[in-house]
Amino acid sequence: MSYLDTTSTSAKAVLVVVCIALFFQVLNASAVGVILPEIASGISASTVQVGWLMTGFLLVTGIAIPFYGRLADRYGARNLFIFGIALFSVGSLLAGIAANYQFLLVVRIVQAIGGAAIPGLGMTLVSRAYGPESRGMVLGIIAATIGVGSAAGPLLGGVLSELMGWRSVFIVTAFAALTIPSALKALPKSEQRLEGSLDLIGGIGLGLMVTGILLVPSEGSRAGWTSNWVIVGGTSAVIGLLTLAVRQAFAVSPFIHRELLRNAKYLALTGMSFTIMAANLAPLIGLPVLLAFSRGLSSLEIGLVMVPGAVLSAGGGLLSGRLTDRTGAKIPVRIGSLGMLLALFGLSAYSGSSPWAIAVFAGLMGAGFGLVNTPLAATISRLVSGEMLATALSMNSMMFFLGGSIGTALLFAFSTSSGLAGGSLNPLHSGLADGFSDGFLLLMIPVLIALGLSLALPAVSRPEISEEQAPLAEAQLIHRWTPDCSVPWHPECVETIPAVGD
Repeated sequence: MSYLDTTSTSAKAVLVVVCIALFFQVLNASAVGVILPEIASGISASTVQVGWLMTGFLLVTGIAIPFYGRLADRYGARNLFIFGIALFSVGSLLAGIAANYQFLLVVRIVQAIGGAAIPGLGMTLVSRAYGPESRGMVLGIIAATIGVGSAAGPLLGGVLSELMGWRSVFIVTAFAALTIPSALKALPKSEQRLEGSLDLIGGIGLGLMVTGILLVPSEGSRAGWTSNWVIVGGTSAVIGLLTLAVRQAFAVSPFIHRELLRNAKYLALTGMSFTIMAANLAPLIGLPVLLAFSRGLSSLEIGLVMVPGAVLSAGGGLLSGRLTDRTGAKIPVRIGSLGMLLALFGLSAYSGSSPWAIAVFAGLMGAGFGLVNTPLAATISRLVSGEMLATALSMNSMMFFLGGSIGTALLFAFSTSSGLAGGSLNPLHSGLADGFSDGFLLLMIPVLIALGLSLALPAVSRPEISEEQAPLAEAQLIHRWTPDCSVPWHPECVETIPAVGD
C-alpha cells in the first residue's frame, strides 16, 4: 500500500487530529473517577449508582472497540472515527447538563459508544498515514498523548470540579468536537477495505464474553464474589466464549480474522498489552483513592502527585518510539518492564508513607509504561497487512482495556483488606494501607508474564534501501515470501522480521 509523505502537512495533520481527539477521550475516562463523590451529591445518587456510571461506561467501551475495528475493515476507518468523535462530544455535552441519575447514565453510555471508536481507529489512521520505518515515532507520540491524558485527568478534574463544579469536566471534554472540521479535511478518503460479510453472531458472542469478563471482577470487588451480578457475568462470559468459538470454527468469515488467531507473534503482543495494562491502569486509578482516604489529600494535591507519571510517560513513549524504529521493540520493552517492576515494588513499600515518595515511584511507573506501550502497537502495525490493520489494532486496544479493568478490580479487592498475612507481604512496607501494599506487589506478576512473552518479539531493523535499489529490493522480498505465513505480511516486513530465535 502507499503511504503519505511522512514530512508532509497531510500526514502531520492526521497525527494532530488523532492526538487531540484521543487526549479528550482519555482525559474524560481518567477525570471522572475523581469527581464521582461530587456527582453523587449533585444528583442525589447512591454510591452503588455512581459506581455504575463507571462500570456501564467500561462495559460499553469494551464491547464497542472490536466492533469498530471489524466495521472499519469493511467500510473504512475515516467515517467511523469522525462519527465516534461526534457521538462522544454530544454525550459529553449532555452529561454536563444532566439533571438526574437516569439521564446521566444513558448519556455516559452514549459517550462510551462514541469514545470507543477513537483509540483503535485513531492508531489505524496514523499507521496508514506513515510508513513502517517511522511508525515507532508517531505511535510514540500517541502513547505520550495517552499517558498525559491518563495522568492529567485527575489533576484537571479536581481543579475544574473545585472551581466550576463537576459538570464542567464533561463540558470541557465536549470540545473534542472542534476536531471534526479538521478531520473531514485531513483524513484520507481512500482506504483499503476487505470484502465479505460481518459475522454478527460471533460479534455478539465476543460482546457477551467481554461483558462477563469485565462484570465479574468489578462487581466481585464491590459487592462480593457470590453476588448476583458476578453470577450473571460469569454466565455471560461462558456463553459468549462458546458462541465465539463455534463461529470462529465454522463461520465462512468469522468476526475475528483466523489469520490473527493463528499467529503466535500477534497473540504474544496482545497478551503483553493485556498484562502491561493490568499493571499500569490499576495504580492510575488506585493511587488517587489511596491518597484521598489514607492521606486526606484534596483533588488538586492528588493531581500534583500524579503529574510526574504523566510527564515521564510522555517522555518514555517518545523515546521508545525512536528506539523501536532504530533497534526494534525488544530493548525498550524489557527496560520499561524492569522499570515498572521496580516502581510497583516501591509503591508497595511506600504506599503508607509520604505522598512525595509515592510521586517518585508513580513517575517511574509512567516512564516504564511509556517505554513498553509504543513498541507493542508499532510492531503490530508492521506485522499485519493494511486490510486487517483496523481489526488487529482494535483487538489490541480491547486487550489493553480488559487488562486495565481486571488489574484495577484486583487492586481494589486487596485495598479493602488488612493484608494477606495480617500485614503487608512486603518486608519494607510500614505504615497504613497494607491491602494496597499487597495489591501493588501482586501486580508485579503480570509484568513478569509480559517479560516472558517479550521473547516472542520480532527483531526489527530498518532496511537501508535507496530509491535506486527499491525495485530490486522489492523483487527480492517478494521472492522470499513463503506461503505458510499465518498473517498477510507487508513485503518490507518479511525481510526485516526474522523468525523467533534468529
